[in-house]
Amino acid sequence: MAVLTLNTCSSQLKMNTFITMIIPDSPWIDQPLSKKKVLWLLHGLTDNATAWLRRTRIETYAEKYGIVVIMPSFDRSFYCDDVNGQNYFTYLTHELPEYFEKVFGLSRKKEDNFIAGLSMGGYGAMKAGLTYPEKYFATGSFSGVLALEAMIEFVDPDLEKAFPFLLKEKPNFSTSKLNPVNLLSPDKDIEIYASCGLQDHLIATTQRFEDKAKVLGVKAKFVYRDGIHDWLFWDEEIEEFLRFALL
Repeated sequence: MAVLTLNTCSSQLKMNTFITMIIPDSPWIDQPLSKKKVLWLLHGLTDNATAWLRRTRIETYAEKYGIVVIMPSFDRSFYCDDVNGQNYFTYLTHELPEYFEKVFGLSRKKEDNFIAGLSMGGYGAMKAGLTYPEKYFATGSFSGVLALEAMIEFVDPDLEKAFPFLLKEKPNFSTSKLNPVNLLSPDKDIEIYASCGLQDHLIATTQRFEDKAKVLGVKAKFVYRDGIHDWLFWDEEIEEFLRFALL
């Protein structure tokens, strides 16, 4: 597979940023990129656009399943808008799809786009998928922060300084659209996959998300197995998600 690093300017972020992209090499191009399915793959809190490529076999999986993979950088934004005047969520869900359609000819059809991520990226992927189910056919979270209420016990003064845009919603966690658990609805046409290691300190957030899904009658796949908050777990889970979404 060919790996591209794009250094590009974003109107929503008001700065230059970079994106890692995986596309087929010329000997294996069996159809135009416009005919390929596109995986939007999101990183966690301490990582960037290179993390999935460096720490997993995502390039191998992209070749196996014949997909394009787009891995942008989102800093420590929690995929939210109005972070230091920057709109990361709008960048993900609006600016980037338009950019890649115009520059690379990628499809913006629902049936050709799916999104997933780990930890903070699991939060971003689930929020994007459930906010705009018309844009993605599937969404996946691995060790994701899927219920903000369950995250509060981990908040310390450093986190309060780092994420005021999230914590200001604390009085409204039961209704806030920043909380993925509030976005669940049986009327939304999207395949949902969520997994977490049994020894992961964030497991309660996925469990609370599952409980709400069951109450609402939302169809979703939940996976719990031995594992912690690490790349060994996430490397296995990204392929499991690809099987879930594509086979």
